[in-house]
Amino acid sequence: MADMITQLAQDLEWLGHEAPFYNRNYIGSGPDLSLEKQQEILRTAEKIERELKLAIRYNPNSLVDVDYPLEATLDSIAELLAAIEDIKITALVGNRDLPRKIKQFIHMIESTFGPTGAEAA
Repeated sequence: MADMITQLAQDLEWLGHEAPFYNRNYIGSGPDLSLEKQQEILRTAEKIERELKLAIRYNPNSLVDVDYPLEATLDSIAELLAAIEDIKITALVGNRDLPRKIKQFIHMIESTFGPTGAEAA
């Protein structure tokens, strides 16, 4: 389960890196992000949220691959869920803070599950 969340976090990180590019190149007076990129970010965030909730439902200790105290594990998952909700809201309003919030979320994922992306290889 942690592998799936890490992979989804990598996908979200990539989309977060693309967001400034789309902000600068968006033509028109509409939102900062293109609707397509906004939907991709939201879909990925919802997948992460679903995986975290499944982890709570079935066995939160297996999420981090060691036997942490249940309370600490649930607190960590709750923080991740709050951060992903903030990312979803930020994506919906097209806020320019989106890449920063995604980067903070990635740091949270890395502190919980270990390095993502090239650092993990």
